[in-house]
Amino acid sequence: MADHEKSYDEEYYRREAMGAFAHEVRTPLTSIRMVMELGRRQSTGGRLALDRELSEMLATSVDGLQRLADDLQEASRLERGKMVLGHGPCDLAAAIAAAEDLTRPQIVIERAVQPGIEGPWDAARLVRAIAGFVESANRIGDGTGVVSLTVAPGADSLVLRFTSGKPGPEGLPVAADAGFAFFRSRLFVLAMGGSVECVRSERHATIRAAVPYAAQGGQP
Repeated sequence: MADHEKSYDEEYYRREAMGAFAHEVRTPLTSIRMVMELGRRQSTGGRLALDRELSEMLATSVDGLQRLADDLQEASRLERGKMVLGHGPCDLAAAIAAAEDLTRPQIVIERAVQPGIEGPWDAARLVRAIAGFVESANRIGDGTGVVSLTVAPGADSLVLRFTSGKPGPEGLPVAADAGFAFFRSRLFVLAMGGSVECVRSERHATIRAAVPYAAQGGQP
């Protein structure tokens, strides 16, 4: 873990998560205000008029707000221990493939995953955690739309390493600009009994997520 990460505590992550949420909620709100203003310009008799394009923009923005609200509520319930997670079995290769369905076409996951790895993970939330880490790594990494994912099974944990860009000489803190997806995904992994570390430098990010895992027969 990089030196700048040693001072991080849960209160720090909570503040940065709220900062990320506040930033991201402004995007759909701005779009909604724009749609309403355009609708007023097209209106007659004081009524709001929305053509098909504006209606679709409004629906997309409202959907985005709903997803953010759902994510925040879920994160809150996880933090307060009010949500019961599934315990698998979950196939890792299938989870990664499902996560890639969520990130494409904006981001492609480069990976070579050994088949047959299963663990006691909540499948739906592992998929979303993987997708969230991919999104965040690309966002605070080099932004090329390609994220490398390596998997290292061990005796009692499985380490997923998400990398974007090449390491630089100076470390940067993990902050709100990582996006709310990072903080939500981190909570998923913690709730599964795992851990998350992130190392950053200019145009580089490596997110290391470790989840509980027992290799069959003691072999990775």
